[in-house]
Amino acid sequence: MTTEQLMKRACHLEKQIRTASEVARLDLQPEFSRVLQHIKAAGESVPGHLRRTEQALNDELVERQFDNMPV
Repeated sequence: MTTEQLMKRACHLEKQIRTASEVARLDLQPEFSRVLQHIKAAGESVPGHLRRTEQALNDELVERQFDNMPV
């Protein structure tokens, strides 16, 4: 894929993530992160809105790990 195609794919995934349920967002996270890694590997910078979405997904993953911890 070209960098332009990767950017389009990342933006498309971001739109899906923003409208998806929590479970669906977390299901999309691995692909979203993989696309961003390909963009970085191509030497391009990742736009701030995509980085913020990735960070929010990572935060949700961390929180989810603590949801099932016994108290």
